[in-house]
Amino acid sequence: MIDEAYLKPTPLAQSYHPEIVECAKKLGQGLSAEQAVKSVYLFVRDRVKWTVERVKPAIEVLRSGKGVCFNKASLQIALLRAIGIPARYRLEEISSLALKPYLPRELYNLLPKTVIHALAEVYLNGRWLGCDATLDAPLSHPLWKRDWEPGMDLSCIPSAFKVKVLGTYPDLPSALVSEPMRDLLSEEESVARVEEHLERLRAMGPDEKLKYFTKAWGPEVISRLIRRAMR
Repeated sequence: MIDEAYLKPTPLAQSYHPEIVECAKKLGQGLSAEQAVKSVYLFVRDRVKWTVERVKPAIEVLRSGKGVCFNKASLQIALLRAIGIPARYRLEEISSLALKPYLPRELYNLLPKTVIHALAEVYLNGRWLGCDATLDAPLSHPLWKRDWEPGMDLSCIPSAFKVKVLGTYPDLPSALVSEPMRDLLSEEESVARVEEHLERLRAMGPDEKLKYFTKAWGPEVISRLIRRAMR
């Protein structure tokens, strides 16, 4: 039997909020559970742009249309719980190299060697599955296929950058995810520079983006992504 904690609202995953309930109903109306999960996934992935920011509740993520990984997960979890689908947070420790393409060099250099990545997990057909909606499609590497499908355990972080899974949680352990990014988030000017950098990345064509990611991540990681894309 599923733990009720994965269906209840929290201060960050506000599945009770009228705007979130209304949005969730529109996204899931007339759909099977699997289809509703994918509808919510695509909405959070592409209608909410990835950025860097402090922890904020799901309703602010919905209203602002932007969010860092743990905030996008809060919105996704809130939407899923609002339509009766159990959802929780998964925290992963990852190499900071995963973020290298997404940050200006001087800000990337402020990061520790590893940071915490958060994603949503959903409970379907007796299994917990990762359903990572962190990166909006224009920010993805051209060969990194990340469309969630029923039965798939999806994380948007290439395996080469994963250190370990830290655990799963009904509510977000805010201090744990915020601390590694503290220096980066200390000034509004820094966040503005990140967002300008991300908009330039989103505007790149596929060939330019491929060269950019190859330079940032190295050819070995890119080769792994190419092999995966060809499966």
